[in-house]
Amino acid sequence: MDASSCASDAADLAGRVLGALRGSGGAGLADFLDSCADPTAGLGAVRLVGADVFLPHVVLNHPLTPRDAEVVAASFEVFPPITEPVAPAQRVMAWHDWSTVSVLARLTGDVPVTSPADPDAVLGPVRDWVRWSGAVAQLSALAQPGATGPVVDAVVAQPLALCRGAVRTVLRRDFATASRMARWVALAHAGGARLPVDPVLLVEHVEPRVGAEPRRLLDLAVARHLVEAA
Repeated sequence: MDASSCASDAADLAGRVLGALRGSGGAGLADFLDSCADPTAGLGAVRLVGADVFLPHVVLNHPLTPRDAEVVAASFEVFPPITEPVAPAQRVMAWHDWSTVSVLARLTGDVPVTSPADPDAVLGPVRDWVRWSGAVAQLSALAQPGATGPVVDAVVAQPLALCRGAVRTVLRRDFATASRMARWVALAHAGGARLPVDPVLLVEHVEPRVGAEPRRLLDLAVARHLVEAA
């Protein structure tokens, strides 16, 4: 499998999800996989996009077909999840995978899955808010409407550190990361947290500067939905 093909397919899949949220198309996983020149790269893309593949179902209540559920299951068969994460990147991926499986279980009525470990292991101490917010940004797929779980609870419980991290990315003109942080700020806002940053203004500032990368536009689309639904 070519890594560039996987990345390209992930961008295509994210674009399909974004189109579905905007009402301009579907995001069927089986149809997506059928369109991939390399099915293995396509399954890798499903793993990369993670729980965001379910956004049309979570946000718009689109039904999840058995074939689409099978695609997600197949992605974990081809690319087995990390069971004993040690390195920071492995811990991030373990939580990323957990969120995917958790949303799948919720949509299919399966038994909820056990979370990987203490969220502090992946987030680090909040007093080191720069590194903490960096880990938060990497876990943006966990910030979905109605999201729950140890990492979500830990992040939204620290609105000051969260907003500091978001503002820092904007000041550094790192708008790709800012789009991920905006999503978390919007989730905290939707949960009723008192924030020193206006999530609407944050999204409006980042959106024209983030470029055309579908996964980052998807982050902002989720952030807008969370703000509007609050």
